[in-house]
Amino acid sequence: MTQFLAEYLISGFAIALPKLTLRVDSTMLGPGTLGLFWPATLLTLVLSAALLIFARVADIRGGYGIFVLGLLWLSIWTLLPGFFENLVVLDVARAMQGLAIAAFMPSTFVMVSSFYHDGPRKNFVLGLYSGCAPLGFCVGFFISSACPDGKPQWYLWTASIMAFVTAITAYLTIPHDWTDRKQLGLKMDWVGAILITSGLILLNYALAYEPSANLSDKAREGFSYPEVYVPFAVALVLLLAAVWWEGWMAVCPILPFDFFRTKGVLAFSLAGLCFYGAYGVWLYESAQYFASDTGVTSSVDGLQGTRLALWYVPTAIGGLVLCVLGGGLMHIIPFMVLLLISAIAWVVAPLLLAVCPTPLNYWATVLPSMLCATIGIDLTYTLTLVYFSSAQPKRYQGLCGAVCSILINLGMSFSLPLSEIVETKALSSAGCSGVDVSGYEQCINSATNWSYRTMFMYAAASAGLGLVICVLFVRFPQRAATEKSRDEERPRDTLSKASSLVEDRGMI
Repeated sequence: MTQFLAEYLISGFAIALPKLTLRVDSTMLGPGTLGLFWPATLLTLVLSAALLIFARVADIRGGYGIFVLGLLWLSIWTLLPGFFENLVVLDVARAMQGLAIAAFMPSTFVMVSSFYHDGPRKNFVLGLYSGCAPLGFCVGFFISSACPDGKPQWYLWTASIMAFVTAITAYLTIPHDWTDRKQLGLKMDWVGAILITSGLILLNYALAYEPSANLSDKAREGFSYPEVYVPFAVALVLLLAAVWWEGWMAVCPILPFDFFRTKGVLAFSLAGLCFYGAYGVWLYESAQYFASDTGVTSSVDGLQGTRLALWYVPTAIGGLVLCVLGGGLMHIIPFMVLLLISAIAWVVAPLLLAVCPTPLNYWATVLPSMLCATIGIDLTYTLTLVYFSSAQPKRYQGLCGAVCSILINLGMSFSLPLSEIVETKALSSAGCSGVDVSGYEQCINSATNWSYRTMFMYAAASAGLGLVICVLFVRFPQRAATEKSRDEERPRDTLSKASSLVEDRGMI
């Protein structure tokens, strides 16, 4: 359910955001502001920036307590913004939701690594966990689309109810993992955590602000404004300082270089950033593309509501099947073959939307794009989970969960502002200002469609770079999938002080 909730709040928000901003003062979205992309990217940015901190806490203290508290925190901050018609409250709520997801995501991996040995059963559990992502993706689309324009807060309140129920269920049924972890020798690296977190936030802020910085003066470049280049420069300094601190000064670094010395980890991480960046653009921009009234679909006003959500149903069905089967396929098909299949799918998904003529044919263009995106995201994510978890020692299991989540959320949070820059450049080069009245609307429609196509081309190029990295540098040992032919759940009495609250009560 946690993976379901995370994807629900990321994917469905692309549909709910325009409805939510209808309740907001329009001056808060005009020139000199961050527009719609700041609330869209804020959750993934805070999530990716805070994951390392919560991963270290989970490795030190165990995952159970942080897992439950994260769900309760998510329930609170998906409930509150529905009562306010203010963009600042929405931004703060999205940031707090990112903190909540950052708390329970690495905690999940810590608990799974405590309950299961490496091998087929653990791979199946991780695949099932991944399979909840496409389901949350589709349900998020459906609920956000079904909410009336006047009541979009029910999209958030539904998440609040699900998070609260999950928290109570977890508190009563999940085995505790309050074991003595002092022998792992881990401590919190606050200097590294502050440097990395602040650097990532400032860098993403600068990239998000750049497209709207020059709306009042088109002659100036966005990076010429101090509101852009100052945080950008400070972010680079902080991130370079973080590399120096983590590599040579920290006694117990929060992101140790040892983690990336395992064969294939560093190259695969870089490729993953490229892949997930392409996914972020495909996810947010495809929904807006299909909903536009510029002749993209056969519908005059574009796809709206549940009709739009129905187009994404194949991502849920295909994703659920692929993630469940993915753990089993690793024992039959080599890692590299599966990775290259997913990498090619990453490239094809946005490329189809970029090059195929409009109006788009669902069966010939959209459905293949949906299936390719599903193959890309689900195979890559499952491969990452299984390989990182089995390749790293116990003391880094929380870090494994953090890095897996950081890759997808950091890639998305940086790719969206970059795609906005690409879109702005494409629109500014359209040259519709000198067109007469009779052809102006057609010119604007063509320019709008061209801006979407350029963003999809950018996504395909990003995925193509990831494919090149995979072919040249990524090599996986097959041990991650085949080390144990038989693996059984570890006895709970060796793991925790109490197996679960329900079991304890049953013994009384």
